Amino acid sequence: MKTVELSIMIIYLLFLIGLGLYSQRRISNSGSGVDDYYVAGRSIGTGVNSLAMLAALGSGGSFMAGAGTIWNLGFPFLAWMTVGSIVGFAISSILVAKPLRQSRKFTVSEFINDRYGGAFFKMAIPIVIIIGSAMYLMSQMTAGGLIASYVTGLTYEWGLIIIVLVFIFYVSLGGMLAVTWTNVLQGAMMVFLIAAIIFGAITNLPMPWSEFVVSATNENPALGAVGVTVPIAAYIGAFVTWAAAVCVTPHLVMRIFTATDVRSAKLSLNISMLIYGLLMLGAALIIVPFIPLLGTSVLESHASDMWMLLIADQFFGPVVMGIITAGIMAAVMSSTDALLLAVSSAFAYDLYKGVINPKASQKKILRVSMMFTWVIGIVVMLLTLNPPAFLIVLYTAAVGFMVSALFSPLVLGIWWKRANRTGAIAGLVVGATSFFVSFFVLTLPYNSEILVSLPLSLITMMVVSKLTEQPSQEMIDKMKDYHSDPSLS
Repeated sequence: MKTVELSIMIIYLLFLIGLGLYSQRRISNSGSGVDDYYVAGRSIGTGVNSLAMLAALGSGGSFMAGAGTIWNLGFPFLAWMTVGSIVGFAISSILVAKPLRQSRKFTVSEFINDRYGGAFFKMAIPIVIIIGSAMYLMSQMTAGGLIASYVTGLTYEWGLIIIVLVFIFYVSLGGMLAVTWTNVLQGAMMVFLIAAIIFGAITNLPMPWSEFVVSATNENPALGAVGVTVPIAAYIGAFVTWAAAVCVTPHLVMRIFTATDVRSAKLSLNISMLIYGLLMLGAALIIVPFIPLLGTSVLESHASDMWMLLIADQFFGPVVMGIITAGIMAAVMSSTDALLLAVSSAFAYDLYKGVINPKASQKKILRVSMMFTWVIGIVVMLLTLNPPAFLIVLYTAAVGFMVSALFSPLVLGIWWKRANRTGAIAGLVVGATSFFVSFFVLTLPYNSEILVSLPLSLITMMVVSKLTEQPSQEMIDKMKDYHSDPSLS
């Protein structure tokens, strides 16, 4: 057991629980409980939202598992993925930030249902979000379990159970208000984490950096080679997935809904893009060459997703390592808490209120949301007791599924007047189905399924919309409101 590191971790987790209790009390006393719970009262400023967006995207996969993934799958694979994420922030700020923020909706599902109407989307979109977010949650919970095991000395399974129960507890209490406040802290901690490890790596270079990189590539010739560890289709698929992800992934889109206005939403997206790109680039270029120095026995006895933490352990004492461990946990928690909230809102707000009980009171909706947070959290935790390989690959597949199903109805619904309900239904069904067939039936390279499913979804929606009845004038007027009504921002 690492006593100092564990003590710092416990203090951090107790603070989060306290913040959840405070948020719950504030929401209970507020006249706008649902607004506070799901979109933090739409009052989050640019600086705060930038850190929160960074925290929501920066996860156990990207920051903790990145070094091991680069070593096993090559730098080109992660580079394409990271560049895709950076491009995704810019695309989102252009394509969806203004319409989504001006719509005054709470969720992606509510926005799409408002655009097209009908009962189908009230059922289908929450199901897509629950399935995709549950897959994403598995990767984050795995990382949390590994960290808890590292600091406590307990088995991975017990570490997972302990840390997941803490995650669920504070998210179920405080909703987006608690998630936003903790994400700001987590975003700041992630910046400190990566900066500290990069600084430690630079001050402990065993030789000039250029020679060190060459030495690492001699140890692992596939490190910088293109198409050796995975086919080039995997690079392109990872890029496309993350370039489209920020437009539709619920736990990222929810941050747009929390912004004070359209300009703040766009600025937050672009500031997050710059910080995220710099952190990932620094981590990849400076930290990865240290991996061979861990030794073969260490590398073989620890999951590759733990290697960055083991490298940092070579540079710092217990106190700094405690802070760094808390920072890595912050990266994990920042995605986990936002995902849990996205899933609970998909069920409670979109499915329960939208379909099962449209007359449900605010108090009832919040109670159902809290209960479902526990249900989905525990179910995913049980599935994660047997952890998947390569966290980044898993959560990219989860995002790919949601992009395949939701990108066409959302983006075409914003920008194409001819998009209608029938076409959107066809696009969603074909996108989701073709992704699952590609993932489970066909033998395709990592994360390349989206290269099949997304074009099929787009083409299907456009063709079906063209061949069926034009949207009503009411629908077209709604589109104009999304783009041009400044009073809603």
